[in-house]
Amino acid sequence: MDFLKILKSFEDFVYEALIWLILLPKTLVRIVLRPRQMVAYVQAEQTREGDDRYGDAISPPLLLILCVLVSHVFDLALRKQPAQEMGTLAAALLKSEQNLLLYRTMAFGIWSLAGAVWYMRHSRQPIHRVNLRNPFYEQCYLVAPFAMAMSISTTFALSGGLLSAFGVGLALLALLWFFVAEWHWVRERAGLGAGRSAVVAGGLVLMGLVANTGLGYLLRHL
Repeated sequence: MDFLKILKSFEDFVYEALIWLILLPKTLVRIVLRPRQMVAYVQAEQTREGDDRYGDAISPPLLLILCVLVSHVFDLALRKQPAQEMGTLAAALLKSEQNLLLYRTMAFGIWSLAGAVWYMRHSRQPIHRVNLRNPFYEQCYLVAPFAMAMSISTTFALSGGLLSAFGVGLALLALLWFFVAEWHWVRERAGLGAGRSAVVAGGLVLMGLVANTGLGYLLRHL
């Protein structure tokens, strides 16, 4: 009986993993081309019940994880430079590829959390596990393609030559897209004017950059 349960679980996993091969690029393209519509899609799906939620897409947190995973695999395939010397804390935390993958996921998740928390504060709602879920999921959809583009651009930038220039260009393009997507999200979610929305969106982007830079600095020097 237990063996049959294991086979059933393995069957479900194989099916889901293969479906991801279709839904991952489909969901990413929809977000990149129509971020505002995909935010509305999250809002609609979160009101539904049952297992068919996000039936034609990948759920936001899982999409973020998969985007980081894909870019991590890409980095492993292209990485040629020797590993950099790190401080003792970084060496302890990032001594395995699994830990490094978890760190990168949490690092990009900072942007999702920052946007969600800002909205809760702006709308004067209590920061609660239930209340925070919807804006966090919306932010995960916006952060996921940004995370993939930034990770791949970093890999290119460290490769040298023309790839470095391409990596810088890709990073700037990703930052611009993410800023515009956040600007639209702030305007529609909070009902702010164009100017104030730009300030808030720029602040959220900058907050994530500063948090990640500061965390990386601490890991390398502790």
